[in-house]
Amino acid sequence: MPLTGRIWELRAHLTAYDAAFVALAEILDVPLLTMDRKLARAHGLRVTIECFA
Repeated sequence: MPLTGRIWELRAHLTAYDAAFVALAEILDVPLLTMDRKLARAHGLRVTIECFA
């Protein structure tokens, strides 16, 4: 799935900014590192999120 398509799918749970990082991490199959607890608790993600906050 193209990056923009996945960003669009995530729009209900995330901002476009956060969705772009999540979608890219999903496509690259790498964990997403963040200090954003709200992002780390988001539902419907297909990526491991490691929160350092």
